[in-house]
Amino acid sequence: MKTGTAKLLATMQKFSAELDEALNSTLSTLSSYFYLPPIKADLNLDGVAPVFNLDEGTLLKIFSFLPTQDLLRACQVCRLWQRLSYDLLLWKTTDLKRFSTPLVDSEKFQALAVNRFANKTRCLDLSGFLLTEDSLRVLATHCKKLRQLKLKSVTFAVDRNKTQSKEVVFFPGDLEYLDIRFSHGNPRVYRAIGKVLSKVKWLGLSDAFFQNLLAEGSMEEVIDSMKHLRKLDVSHCLLLKDSTLALFARCKKLEVLSVRKCCFLSGTFVEAFLNSCKELKTLILDGISLEDETLAEISWRNSCLKHLDLGWCPLVSEAGLTKALPRIAKIHTLEYLGLCAIGKENAVDDDILINLGASLSYWRSQKLKAINVSHSRSLTSDGIVEFCQRFSFVEILDVTNCPAVKQFQLLREHLSSVVVSGDTKKGSVSATRFAKSKHALETPV
Repeated sequence: MKTGTAKLLATMQKFSAELDEALNSTLSTLSSYFYLPPIKADLNLDGVAPVFNLDEGTLLKIFSFLPTQDLLRACQVCRLWQRLSYDLLLWKTTDLKRFSTPLVDSEKFQALAVNRFANKTRCLDLSGFLLTEDSLRVLATHCKKLRQLKLKSVTFAVDRNKTQSKEVVFFPGDLEYLDIRFSHGNPRVYRAIGKVLSKVKWLGLSDAFFQNLLAEGSMEEVIDSMKHLRKLDVSHCLLLKDSTLALFARCKKLEVLSVRKCCFLSGTFVEAFLNSCKELKTLILDGISLEDETLAEISWRNSCLKHLDLGWCPLVSEAGLTKALPRIAKIHTLEYLGLCAIGKENAVDDDILINLGASLSYWRSQKLKAINVSHSRSLTSDGIVEFCQRFSFVEILDVTNCPAVKQFQLLREHLSSVVVSGDTKKGSVSATRFAKSKHALETPV
C-alpha cells in the first residue's frame, strides 16, 4: 500500500514539474510576441502589471479587438489608456445596440456622441435605441464622417418639452447606408430622413416611413432623389402596396430588392422593376401574396437576375409553377432559385422538379448552381435521385425538412456530383450561402 502511494506522489510531482515548464514556455512566447522590454534587476515596479510596459502601438492593436463595453472600461484605468481609447482608429465602426437601455437618457447619449463619435465614426449601430430630436441633431452636427447608420427597431421620440411647430429636425446627411427597418415614432423625423437620401446606396425602410411620406405627399419626390440607390430592403412592411413600391423602379441602378414577408404585396410590381432596372441581380419575393395569374404574367425575358427567391409564397400552386418555371429557366444568368415551402409546402413535387431540370437543360441555363426546395412535402427520394443523376450541373439541391425524403446519408454516397442537404440541425445550406453572399442586403456594421 505504501509503495503504491509513493508511486502516485512521484507521478504527481513529475506532472506538476512538466506543467510549470509548459506555463513558463507559454509566458515566454507571449512576452516575445508583445515585445515586452527587458526588466532590469534594479527596477522596482512595486507590483505593476507587465501590460503597462507595452508601447502605445501595441496597446492600440490590443484595444482594436475589444468590444465597445470593454473599451469604455479600459479608458478608466489610467490617463494613458484614456487617451488611447479616444483614438480615431478605434471608433470608425461602433456597435452600441447592447447599450440601448443604459443610454436611454438622451443627455448621456449626446455627451458620448460629442466626446467619442465626433469626426471619428463612419459606421454606427444604434439598433433598439430611443432617439430624440436633440440626439439626432447632435449626430448630424458633430458626426460629419458618418456614412453607415443602422437604426433598426429604433423609436424616434417626440420631445414633449418643446414646441413642435416650426423647429427644423436634423438628420445625418451624406449617408451611404441607412437601415430604419422596424422603426416607428415621430413623424417629423421620417420627413427629415426623406430629405437626406440623395447619396444613399443601401436602404432599409419601415411602414412608418411610407405612412408619413405618403401623408405628406412627398414620396415621389424623395424616390426621384435616390439616384445612387443599389440595394433596397422593405421586408416586413405589412402595409406596403404594389403601387407604392413600383415607384422605386425609377431607381435605375437598383441591384437588390427584398420584399420578404410583405403580405399585402401581390407581385404586380415585378414587371416594372425587370423592365426598368437593368442592373437588378437579386429579387426576394419570399412570403408575399403572389398568385398563379400574377406569376404567369411576368415575362422574365428582360431579366438578368442571379438570385430569385419565391419561397413561402402560400398562394402559388403546382399549376402556377408548371407554367412559370419553364420561363424562369430561360434566365441564363440565374445562379440561385428559392422555392422553399412554396404553396404552403405542397407546390413542388417530383414532376415539377424534373421538368425544371429539363427546362434548364433545354435552354442551356447551366449557371444555376443552387436550388432550394426545402420544406416541400410532396418531394420523394426517387425524384431527388432522378434529378441529381440527370442534371448534375446543379451543385446544391437543398431538401432540408422534406418529410418524404429519407436516407440522406445514402443519397450523399450515391450522388457525389450534387450536395444534398438534409441536416435540419445545420439549417438550409443554400439559404445560408445566399445570406452570406454579396447580393444580400446585410448591415456592414
